[in-house]
Amino acid sequence: MKRVYWLIGTIIGGGVVSCGQFRTSNEKLYQQFEAEPVSLRIKEYQFEEHAIRYLETGSDDKPLVLFVHGAPGSADAFVDFLKDSTLTKNAHLISVDRPGHGYSDFGNTMVSIEQQAAALKHLLEQNSAHSKPILVGHSFGGPIVARFAMDYPDLVGALILAAPAVDPANEKIWWVSYPADWKLFRWMVPRSWRVTNDEKLAHIEELKKMQSLWSKVTVPTTIIHGEKDKLVPIENAYFAQEQLVNAPVTAVIELEMNHLIPWNRPDLIKDAILGYLEKENNGIEE
Repeated sequence: MKRVYWLIGTIIGGGVVSCGQFRTSNEKLYQQFEAEPVSLRIKEYQFEEHAIRYLETGSDDKPLVLFVHGAPGSADAFVDFLKDSTLTKNAHLISVDRPGHGYSDFGNTMVSIEQQAAALKHLLEQNSAHSKPILVGHSFGGPIVARFAMDYPDLVGALILAAPAVDPANEKIWWVSYPADWKLFRWMVPRSWRVTNDEKLAHIEELKKMQSLWSKVTVPTTIIHGEKDKLVPIENAYFAQEQLVNAPVTAVIELEMNHLIPWNRPDLIKDAILGYLEKENNGIEE
């Protein structure tokens, strides 16, 4: 019974937290950019029955960098990157709400990694630069951008996988995930957590579907991971390195780093982006 009471408390507490942290309205996002030298553009497109929202900065004739968040989360996980003056001078930056998260058909889960990758295709087909896009995926976003490179190799120039949850043998499922999916409790679970839990429970099988496809990834790939990551263990980074047999791989492993790389160590992601941009364009505008 103690575990049941703990579950109920967690669900209620999660509801309070999720109200303020996992998605930001258009109005509040625009307010965040009022004092910035760069303008924010918020747009939508349709994928199947899902309306997909994304945030955009920088000139669309610059190389495209697409950010894909984890779970729970939304496009605003990468808002500081969209404000960064060096990045906005040199790239066209897009951060997308994944289906079911943020303001992309919020609460309606799409557990298929293949489908979530397909949902990004519209954005990458809009790329008007001479170079191919750089895809950045954090946590659950990691396998999605990797799957995109498997399925649509002609649309990808490079991958940056930040603490990617890609190894089915090291996918952590907490005990609370199972009762949270029961009808008795599911109605109490906030929508952001419900979608996250749906994805979590399906994740091992979805990763197994990708195992024979890793050899299709041929683009330069940077893997960023911390040995103190308690949510997505470091073994995921080693797994990705082993699987990427046909891709040039750079591994950035930090001993003291945890899972929250976009917030705690954004410099590692930024350096990887600028490195790829510089190789492509022979120079970076400071």
